[in-house]
Amino acid sequence: MTDSDIKRITSPILSSRRLILRPFTLDDAQALFSWSSDSEVTKFLRFSQHTSIQESRRIIQSWIDSEKHPPFFHWAIELREEVIVIGSIGIEIMSLHDNRGEIGYCLTKSSWNRGYATEALQCVLRFGLDVAGFHRLEACHSINNVASGRVMEKAGMVREAGPLKHYYRSDLEGYQDVYMYVALANGA
Repeated sequence: MTDSDIKRITSPILSSRRLILRPFTLDDAQALFSWSSDSEVTKFLRFSQHTSIQESRRIIQSWIDSEKHPPFFHWAIELREEVIVIGSIGIEIMSLHDNRGEIGYCLTKSSWNRGYATEALQCVLRFGLDVAGFHRLEACHSINNVASGRVMEKAGMVREAGPLKHYYRSDLEGYQDVYMYVALANGA
């Protein structure tokens, strides 16, 4: 696939044994607010903690609007059996020229340590590398967020670099040293 293939695609519905990954709807605002307002969940993340459900609605509306202008890749992570949204995952385009993206994810605290993040990440890696045509997908985690590194490893990503000094800023923790993990397209 070429960069022109990536340019035409938005977030399709993806699924795994226990999860459905689908575009957000405004009905998901309460779920998004539940984890985006939790300081323990957002401690190492780059976005500001949500202070109101209206803020969560505005963010979801921006995602809905972005879906109309490919490329855009962002999903609600929904438990297949319970039909509840427990998190989000997305690919940010870092370079269309190089077919390179960065994956970020977040799950509600009650869903931690159950393998959901790994399962969602595996789905997105398959989609990104095999369908969308990315050559390289990266993900970073604070050196203080070891659990996120375990998710990346279990999903099949390989630690490529780090600790990278003050690589990104968490709104709650300040600048963070990170480890960078990567997954490459077959044959790369």
